[in-house]
Amino acid sequence: MKSTYLKQHLAKCDLSFLPVVKREITELKNQIEAEDAILRNVVPEDWSDDITELEKHFNSIKLPTEPIKINDCCIVNDCLLFIDSHLAVVKSNNGKPKFRPYLQRLQNLAEITRPS
Repeated sequence: MKSTYLKQHLAKCDLSFLPVVKREITELKNQIEAEDAILRNVVPEDWSDDITELEKHFNSIKLPTEPIKINDCCIVNDCLLFIDSHLAVVKSNNGKPKFRPYLQRLQNLAEITRPS
């Protein structure tokens, strides 16, 4: 019991500064997240198709240079920087619900920039 509790506690800590422990802790953290997802009946989505579609769209258009208002809370001043940073986030966190807003903002920008 103590050993399991300690492992779970360590899996939630950021020990990335310890290279020897990093791999084992990362594996344990992934295992715990997978078990939690099973217990909550949460199957992660796969955004790969959406990401590919967005990349194709943004590569096929001329990006605007003026600021674009995506919604009431988000104005994009630098489209290239916005797209690059958001794509990096959604690729590295594919399917994780916490990161869905990044995907949605990219989809909103794609909708706004679609040719009429």
